[in-house]
Amino acid sequence: MLYDEMLGSLPDFNKGAVVAVVMLVPSVVSIALLHFLQKYNVRYSKISQVDNFRSRGRDAVCGIFSALTLLTAALVFAVVFIVPFVSEWPYNMAPTLEHVREVFSDPALAEVFKNSLITAALTALFGSAAAYGAALLTARSRLPKACKTVIESIALVTNTVPGMVVGIAFMLMFSGTSLQNTLALLIICNMIHYFSTPYLMMKNSLEKMNGSWETTAMLMGDNWMKTVFRVVTPNALPTILEVFSYYFVNAMVTVSAVIFIAGARTMVVPAKIKELQHFAEFDKIFVLSLCILFINLGAKALFKAAAGLKRRQEERVKTAGKPGPGRKMRAVLGGAAAACVVLLGVFHACFAEAGAKKEQVVIYTNADDEAVEAIRHTLDSCGYSGEYLLQSFGTSELGGKLLAEGTDIEADLVTMSSFYLDSAQEQNHMFADLEFSAPTLQETPDYYKPITCQEGALIVNTRVMEEQGLPMPESAADLADPVYKNMISVTDIKSSSTGWLLIQDLVSGYGEEEARELLTGIYENAGPHIEDSGSGPIKKVRSGEVAIGFGLRHQAVEDKEAGRPIDYIDPIEGNFSLTESVAVIDKGEDTDPKAMEMAECIVKNGRKELQQIYPNPLYQNETAEGENQSAYPKSFEEPLTAELLERHQELSESCR
Repeated sequence: MLYDEMLGSLPDFNKGAVVAVVMLVPSVVSIALLHFLQKYNVRYSKISQVDNFRSRGRDAVCGIFSALTLLTAALVFAVVFIVPFVSEWPYNMAPTLEHVREVFSDPALAEVFKNSLITAALTALFGSAAAYGAALLTARSRLPKACKTVIESIALVTNTVPGMVVGIAFMLMFSGTSLQNTLALLIICNMIHYFSTPYLMMKNSLEKMNGSWETTAMLMGDNWMKTVFRVVTPNALPTILEVFSYYFVNAMVTVSAVIFIAGARTMVVPAKIKELQHFAEFDKIFVLSLCILFINLGAKALFKAAAGLKRRQEERVKTAGKPGPGRKMRAVLGGAAAACVVLLGVFHACFAEAGAKKEQVVIYTNADDEAVEAIRHTLDSCGYSGEYLLQSFGTSELGGKLLAEGTDIEADLVTMSSFYLDSAQEQNHMFADLEFSAPTLQETPDYYKPITCQEGALIVNTRVMEEQGLPMPESAADLADPVYKNMISVTDIKSSSTGWLLIQDLVSGYGEEEARELLTGIYENAGPHIEDSGSGPIKKVRSGEVAIGFGLRHQAVEDKEAGRPIDYIDPIEGNFSLTESVAVIDKGEDTDPKAMEMAECIVKNGRKELQQIYPNPLYQNETAEGENQSAYPKSFEEPLTAELLERHQELSESCR
């Protein structure tokens, strides 16, 4: 529900906020429970070694059980280690390193990895300091109890806030500020998002230490700060390293919050993976995922070794009776401090480099990979190579940024679904009137021009159809036939506008009442295969998990041309379509004139290449030609507006 309200095809932040607040209610129970359990905590005045009794039989049984459990979990992820090293999963299993070479030869991905490492390291550094400081105040200070309760409550509440809510809150709060789209904002967001667990780790560790240390130190003339620095911190160092490791690993993999606040210049690897998922680039996704895995494994091994060094030093102190942290530990701490200084220098350099790139026109787009490449080719051929920075988003993420950030958005130019642009303009008045003319076949507003026209079609896996003995469908209505039970995949209109194409087919062909009955049957046949992403159905058809999907026609055309066992069928009700258009952000005096030039370049010079992928004509000088032309191109009888989409969403929900 939260995803549908916050990131559906029609975002509603007000309703989403209500859902998010309701999700906070369990935090009240958890905080009360933790306060109740607090009285059972104990402090260790002395520690005794207790060894478990020996039993070969017990150890063998537990070892086998653990090994089977780990193997079962590992098998689920085995595909991640296979897909990047085969030519084309699952059709061509010939081994190759081409996908790995593609990733490591892409300079844009190198920049993304640099952003991720800097963000993770500084999140770990500042997050660990914040968690340790808060834990010291609540566990080992004389702060009033009421103040400690406030700190603890705030710390625990952060654990109950969904990452998506944190990200959207930061996006709304910091739009138009100097922190917007910066690595600093990503770091602050990660620190808050993951604060609870590090805080509790530090607090539990500090509470288990001898409570008389501060009193003893005070009697010897030391103040509280000296005691913390000279006694408490060295004993807490293993836990501090664990907290550092926790922050680092989670900052490397988090996506739910940072997807909304990462900009074109501050994109991190998890957000890049989300972008590649939009394009179904699973080869690159798995290569990047393996890189994150190995970085995190290396980081955890390093932190574990440092913590182990500290524990061994403590054992030697106990044995030899020598005080102090030891030379090796001082070397470790000195090295860590030096590393932090280096990271801060790199962080500063990163911001300086970002400032140097301000002259580039930032382009935000939700276009498919083929359209993005066509846009790049067009701009480069017009002499704009190196003068723009093109960043892709999923439709819902970009739609959310348009509605939430308005003219404060980082982008100078956007390409986006036309009905989204209408909604954003109505709400935020954020687009400038285009300064060039291009006569379209259908009337369009002055602030955007269409560049692509995406059509819906039935997509089939011919191999699965033959194996299952299923009849070939001819219409969208055929998907309601019980013969296709659990063998079809469609898109949820609340999550993706691609699902709107199917509903346009049914409503236009049979009227709303009969469309309701047909859609009910289609949803029953789809069962668990109702997807949130517009490319979800073709993914399931490709893998053979289902035989038929309703999705984007050009994706099936591309798969068929690539030799996959994929075919497409134009439904007799019609190939309805959605257009994507280009618009320039109106930033007043700060509006980049090159953005208007690039918009004109894309419209007037890019349509030839784009029409090879999306064949429907959009301008008066274009004709429908080529083998990729759909059999039944059709337009819905009503204008495609946000209001019509909301009405069709209600129709869809009544059929679930």
